[in-house]
Amino acid sequence: MRLKQNIFLVFFTILILLGLTGCGKRKVVLDKYIEFSSEGYDTKGTATVSFDYRKFEDEYGKKIKFKKKDERRKFVKDYSLKSSISDAKLLLSTCVKLELDKDSNLSNGDTVSVKFDCDDELAEEYFGVEFSYSYVEYTVDKLKKVDKFNPFDYIKVTFSGTSPDGRVSIETDKENKREELQYITFTPNKTSGIKIGDTIKVKAECDINDDEFVEKFGSIIEKTENDYKCDNIDRYVTKVDEISEKAMDDLLAKGDSILNEDAASGMSESEKLISVTYVGNYFLTLKSGINSWNDNYLYLVYKIQISNSESAQLDYYDYVRFEDIKLLADGKFDLDMSSYETARMRLERFYTESGRYYYYGYQDLSSFVKDCITSKANDYEYTTSITQ
Repeated sequence: MRLKQNIFLVFFTILILLGLTGCGKRKVVLDKYIEFSSEGYDTKGTATVSFDYRKFEDEYGKKIKFKKKDERRKFVKDYSLKSSISDAKLLLSTCVKLELDKDSNLSNGDTVSVKFDCDDELAEEYFGVEFSYSYVEYTVDKLKKVDKFNPFDYIKVTFSGTSPDGRVSIETDKENKREELQYITFTPNKTSGIKIGDTIKVKAECDINDDEFVEKFGSIIEKTENDYKCDNIDRYVTKVDEISEKAMDDLLAKGDSILNEDAASGMSESEKLISVTYVGNYFLTLKSGINSWNDNYLYLVYKIQISNSESAQLDYYDYVRFEDIKLLADGKFDLDMSSYETARMRLERFYTESGRYYYYGYQDLSSFVKDCITSKANDYEYTTSITQ
């Protein structure tokens, strides 16, 4: 008899434990109440997902109850719902949300996935419900098939100007006059400040909706944006190595000619030009994001030797500066060699110890570097071939 009593006590204890651990929860499988639909035109279709509330109500309307009756009024008000809503629909409205991973610009054969966003804790606390749901996919079909019109087949996108200040222009193909284009506006995401390597996105926006477009032209716009890469326009040289050997030889010859003429001009009978020797260059290029009058500078630096009645030999430094050196889209080098600057133009003069003679230039390289190079360091990066 005692054995039977013990078995009964164990069985009773198990029932109590089951009750404490959620035995009363009702399991609801959500997947079978999903409704999916798609409509529109192939490549431009739309899809929607929703719940079959009527079917759910038929099956659970009498089974699902709001557990905390004294809190129901506040609960419904917090979610801005009507008090007359059924408990089954209240459960779905507050605890279940559905969405598709993609719901527009769909084509026949596309696969879309349903994503559940469920508040499982709320469902259990207020309705005693445990949700069950899984990964659900649908295949899009039955979208209307119509001809496709690609507006980008009838425009020409060109880049001009000089990198990094290039421009983009869009021109409609005049030989293929398409009536559809009168309803379409092409807009680039950037019109200026373009550099080589930039990708410009052009959008095609239609003034009428898809249905009107189909009715007018029997087709639908296939593509609404397209990318165009700027890969070949004129550009400012960014390092001295980009200047061809022939172009550099021409520049050096020009610089030698200029400074020989400048140094010799105006000399008295007691002065004599001994030599003009090229010692190297400084190349400055504008830093990214900085605006200035010039994008680059090339300083050709020369050592000049002169004798006068007071000195057997006097050494000083001068330069010839060229600016905004370009490489054209066709690979040719572009520079106006008639436009240059020297220390004479800047009136950088110094005197001999007696003060009887003065010269345009710098007595040492450090003075030149401080005046012409490091003074521009905030806006320009520079390299040099001078090692002394």
